[in-house]
Amino acid sequence: MAGIDKRLSSVELSEQLDMDQKQYSRYVCDSRAIPNIIDGLKPVQRRILWTMWNSSARDHFTKTVKVAGMVMGYHPHGNTSIEDAIAQMTQNFPFANNYPLILGEGVFGDVLDPKAIASPRYTEVKLSDFAKDLGLFEALEDIDYVSNYDESAKEPIYFVPKVPLVLLNPILGIATGFKCYMPQRKLEDVITVLLNVLHGKARASKKNIDPWVRDYYGAHHTVVNEHHMRVFVTGFGFERTKDGKIYLIAAPHNFNREKTILYLEELIKEHGDILRDYEDYSSDRFKIELLFKRGKRITDNVLTSLFTKETRDIIDQNVITSSGHLKNRTDGEIIEEFLAVRKMHLKRRFARLQRLAEEKCAKENELIRFITEKWNEKVILTSSRQALKTALEKAKFVYMDWLVSLPIYRLTKQEVNRSKEAIIEAKKQVLYYKRLKENKRSLDQFIETEINALLKKWKYIPAKYQDQH
Repeated sequence: MAGIDKRLSSVELSEQLDMDQKQYSRYVCDSRAIPNIIDGLKPVQRRILWTMWNSSARDHFTKTVKVAGMVMGYHPHGNTSIEDAIAQMTQNFPFANNYPLILGEGVFGDVLDPKAIASPRYTEVKLSDFAKDLGLFEALEDIDYVSNYDESAKEPIYFVPKVPLVLLNPILGIATGFKCYMPQRKLEDVITVLLNVLHGKARASKKNIDPWVRDYYGAHHTVVNEHHMRVFVTGFGFERTKDGKIYLIAAPHNFNREKTILYLEELIKEHGDILRDYEDYSSDRFKIELLFKRGKRITDNVLTSLFTKETRDIIDQNVITSSGHLKNRTDGEIIEEFLAVRKMHLKRRFARLQRLAEEKCAKENELIRFITEKWNEKVILTSSRQALKTALEKAKFVYMDWLVSLPIYRLTKQEVNRSKEAIIEAKKQVLYYKRLKENKRSLDQFIETEINALLKKWKYIPAKYQDQH
């Protein structure tokens, strides 16, 4: 056609649409739907925690709507999505969070109705103790940051916790062409595999960790389907009392109270010769008494054959890797990559702490010289601070600004003795951090000690996890 630049290449419309679709799908994965393999967080979740850490919500209950407003400075997708994410991170019941990162006051739903969440104007949140103990906010100087959407602030690319958080709480993310579903696991089970990988046990990285749902007492197991994908299967759970009553106390994943009651009504219609009625005593958990036909002997096999409904969730562990790629990973691969990044992070931290300890030695040595050469007397005689700094620079001092900022009362002979003691301690720290940084065995022992301390505190959590506040 006349007038068309011949340098332009032609592209089929279908090809262009395919390219655009892939780019948009990847954008949704990166910016909203898929968690990072290292900290287990989607961008909105990371921004919520980052905002709470840097506000009153670190330690004090703060209105959810206020927290969401602050998060909007980092997350350009509207307050509703932020408020929903805060509520989900706060939820504390079966199939929600095993280990909530946020503690809430107010109504955040329950297993009977997960969507029964009060308005964010009437709920309050703060960081949970577990989020702090996990090490998300330790050594923030040693993680990498990027600018927020309008380049007015910095935010972490990802946190580096003590254990792979991505395996502890359930994750569901859906993007165009991609999906992520990761069931929750028990901290103890994750740490067991983590330690085995740390100790070089090759078989450990091949093992999958069984899902574990806190406070869920229903039937559950994992199978492999015809597509060779793992499937987490959940069913109903029952409790027998000493007086012969039978209660339904657990329902499959995604069965709320309404769906469960409808199922019971269906069973009564179809199997009225066995199940004649029910009485619902549920409050925040399932407790439904099942009323059977008189004279019927209700064995476990009868219950199993009657309550056949189950939920089958395909485990599809798509994650954003530490290098920013979208990959499908097994439990062992997640732990291996996490551990490699955790080690690099710790080495970076120990290198920084070693430099600080070396700087401490150098400063204290200069202070001793400053006092023994009686520069402290010249402080009084010098007409200006700048003149003193110039004189110190000529005398080959390095930390002039620090020295001239010291109060006069510190420039005494007693301070020399204190500085000598400080140098001894700083040299010990230099050796300690150098050993941790350079010696594999020392680094591995450090990692093992810190995760065992985490496990000791959080191995046994109450039926309804609460922080002290």
